[in-house]
Amino acid sequence: MRTLLISLLLAISLPVGLRAQEVFTYSRSDSISYALYQQGAWKELIQFGKASIAGGQDFPLLRQRLGYASFMTQNYSACIQHYERVLREDAYNQTAHTYIYWSRINLNQPEMARAEIKFMAAADIPLVQQKASRIHSVGVEYSHKQASISERGNASYTRLLLGARLGEVHMDQSFAFYKQTISEPLLTAVNNNNKIAINQVEYYNRIHINLNRHWQLKAAWHYLNTPFNNFRYNNNLLLAGVKYYDSYFDLQADAIVGKLTDTSLQQYNLQLGLYPLGNLKLYSFSTGMLSQQAGSAFNFKQVLGVQLSPAIWLEGNITAGRFHNLAENDALYVYHAIDPNTAKAGITTYILLKQIQLQLGYTHEKRALYGTNNTFTQQSITGGLIWKL
Repeated sequence: MRTLLISLLLAISLPVGLRAQEVFTYSRSDSISYALYQQGAWKELIQFGKASIAGGQDFPLLRQRLGYASFMTQNYSACIQHYERVLREDAYNQTAHTYIYWSRINLNQPEMARAEIKFMAAADIPLVQQKASRIHSVGVEYSHKQASISERGNASYTRLLLGARLGEVHMDQSFAFYKQTISEPLLTAVNNNNKIAINQVEYYNRIHINLNRHWQLKAAWHYLNTPFNNFRYNNNLLLAGVKYYDSYFDLQADAIVGKLTDTSLQQYNLQLGLYPLGNLKLYSFSTGMLSQQAGSAFNFKQVLGVQLSPAIWLEGNITAGRFHNLAENDALYVYHAIDPNTAKAGITTYILLKQIQLQLGYTHEKRALYGTNNTFTQQSITGGLIWKL
């Protein structure tokens, strides 16, 4: 009976050919969309709503119904679009703000979701968001790296992370430790160069500040203390950038300046994130990186992610172009080994278990041996755990 009713509603409402502009009136669009909303016929409502808007009928109640239908069909990007149209007419519409909030959460944009909190009804604000400041996540990441040549010993990378919010300032901090022993006879200024112990210690701090519903400021500081037998390098990188969040995409521009192993670095990045299905079932991040050191170099990083099940995602990534000093992921990961990278690619699985996020990844790198034309490979296995409080 329900299916028959929906079919009849669509039959009398959807236009044929050139008569579309004649068919859609406010009363018809309102009554049909409300009937489909009452029936919970979300796909049919979305289909009818698109036709109604194309036919010249576009009003807040229709957009509210389409926003809700989009949310129920997990097209969170479309949900944001429809409810933002509602806010053009009613800037304090609490329902619109609430569903935009949850759509941003479902698109893994928790900092930007906070922009809606002050407009939401108190009963709709999650308890964890009501606190003025809080620690929201803690975690650990560990990577084991193995090279194909004996001159480069096995390496390990351990990172401890802490995520917090101080008022409306979102902060991500990390303490990291990198350990490796290498042999390099061409480094004649280094004492005992057949056994160079690298025990690098790092501190990283990144902040986000929302300017409004779409714009966000970002800044980061990454400090690396790198011992190299009789040498010790104090490396500092600073990042400043701005990010724009739309519904189906986001765009970030940032600059990184600082020093790595006594070499001045300037790096300019432009990143485009896409959510073609309006959710995280399929997404991509494309980043162009222009660095200026002794000369200029351009690198391109592509990340493509797919959702395999409600709690499992698979992500592939590749960084193209040769690089020696390069910072990725808002300067969180810094590549400054003496051996230049000529290629890097990897794959990572993310598993979400209630408040626990697990990750397991593999990375393959091709590198040019310092001072020679020879190449070797390095393979990494990475595991991680984040507890979201």
